[in-house]
Parts: sequence; C-alpha cells; structure tokens
Amino acid sequence: MPGRSDIPQRHADLTDEAAGWLAALDAGSADVAAFEAWRDADIRHAVAFAEVAGTWRDLDGLRGVQGETRASSEAQPVPKTVARPNRRQLLRAAGSIVAVAAAGGGIAYRAAARDMAETRVGQRMAVAVTPGITLDLNTDSRVHWREGTPAWLWLDRGEIAVRLAADNRLHLLTPGGQFRLDPGAYNVRLRGAGCELAVLAGGVSDGSAKRIGVGDVALITAGQVSIQARDDLATVTAWRRDTLVLEGESLDYAVAEMNRYLPDKIVIGDPALSRLRLGGSFATTRPVEFLRALHSSFGIRATAGPSGGIVLTRA
Repeated sequence: MPGRSDIPQRHADLTDEAAGWLAALDAGSADVAAFEAWRDADIRHAVAFAEVAGTWRDLDGLRGVQGETRASSEAQPVPKTVARPNRRQLLRAAGSIVAVAAAGGGIAYRAAARDMAETRVGQRMAVAVTPGITLDLNTDSRVHWREGTPAWLWLDRGEIAVRLAADNRLHLLTPGGQFRLDPGAYNVRLRGAGCELAVLAGGVSDGSAKRIGVGDVALITAGQVSIQARDDLATVTAWRRDTLVLEGESLDYAVAEMNRYLPDKIVIGDPALSRLRLGGSFATTRPVEFLRALHSSFGIRATAGPSGGIVLTRA
C-alpha cells in the first residue's frame, strides 16, 4: 500500500507525463486519442496537464525569467525527453487547455484561466472581459475567464449578470454543468451543487439538443437540466437595483437572501417564525428597513447577538 512519502513522487511523475504530452502535442507527434484517454482516465491527469500549461501562460514574462530558469536547471533538471516549448509553441498549445477544461469539470480550467475577478460580501463590481462581453458581479462572487472565440468563463462562487454583444459567444462552466451562450443577456447564480441560469435575451444550449430561450430559467445539476418558463424575471434581476423582491416567500428564505449582503448575519432565534410569509421590496443596502418591516407587520423584535449579528424573536 503506498505511503505518504509516495504522494509527492506520484505528483512529480504526473507532472513529467503532462509535460511530455504538452511537448508531443505541440510537435504534432502525439497520438491525440491516446492523449485524451490518458487525460480522461483520472482527474489528476487533467489537473497536472493544466498546471504545466498554466505555468507557461504568461507569455510576456518569459524573457524576464529565462536567466533564472537556466540558473536553477542544475537543482531541478528537466527530463531530457521533454522539449521546452517556445513562445510560438505555447500559443499553439493553448488550444489543448480548452479540452482539459471540459474534462476537468472546471478544476483544471481555473488552473489555466488567465484572469479573475471577485467581490466581497456586500460589494458589487462591473467587469469588461472583452469589448463585447461584460459582467456584473453580485455580492460574494468569483469568476475566472480566458479570452477566445468563444471566450470561456468559470463561475466559481455567487451570482453574475452577463451581457454579450453581437457576434460574441461564451462557454460558461459551473459546478453543476456547462452552457453555451449566444449574444444576449443572462443572469447566472449558483445554488448549492447546481447553477440557475435565466435568459433575459438571446439563447442558450446545454450541450445537448435542448434549447433554452428568452424567459426560461434553467437549473443544471450534475449535468442534468430542468427548464421552467417565467413570465416575470424582475425578481431574478432585482439585485442589480440593490433590491430584494419577495412574493410570499418564507421568513427563513428572506433572511438567507438578505444575509448574502451582510457581514454580520441575521439569525432567527424562534424557529416558529421561520414559516411566516413575506411580500414586498427591500433595499439590500439598508437592512434596518427590512427589520423595521418585520416589527411593524409581525411584531418581530431584532436584538444584537453575542457575536455581532442580529437575532429575531417575538416581541
């Protein structure tokens, strides 16, 4: 049975294998089917390949580190059978990273992604991925992306609004599965192990024959998609106006939604309150208004908790 000391050696072996595949693919001497079989056999293979490719992704910095690499070659010899890709080769090998992204379920993609943006709790951020692709990140969200045709984007955490101008397409990867987005406008939110995508304009494919159109909300989990038509998507996009819209949802749902924007969380101290139903619009930037509404409508008292949060109890 392998011991703990075998783990670093195994990782080193995988790195050597991945480097060999990268060099062979670039040189055109690799058996592509054999490479894909190796890559798909184990997620660690896909991750190792992405790590090797990602090491070389910052092409503009190669000139500055050539001397350091040469100096350190004695301490860390490069296997003689593996050729060091040059700038031209790296550009060609970048296409292999896309294949790894799909095989690695997003883990490998993040290792090879070039850019990243994230927001703190309560923060929002607008990001231009390219001149034709813009994102709006909601509270506590993180994305990784790589430019291309189409561009690739991994939603790692939270919620984003996506707008694709004419002739721009996007391959979206999430923990629940993948979508291919046509020019249009979309809202994407992670929900547990799944991902909810609302189509405001444009159209989406989930990689099968299914087509998701305007007004549809798709939930993808473990690659399986369910689609629901919605007449009004205002509640889905209300966060872009710093608003939480409730239409008869329970108090525990409302509190969970409001807590997304609060460093100090609201806690329901009396479980009997959880199933109360609420309606109305509340500013996510002014939680005190939400608490006042609970008091005036239901007599719920909000007091400071011992850890700095707010505890809800009957008055």
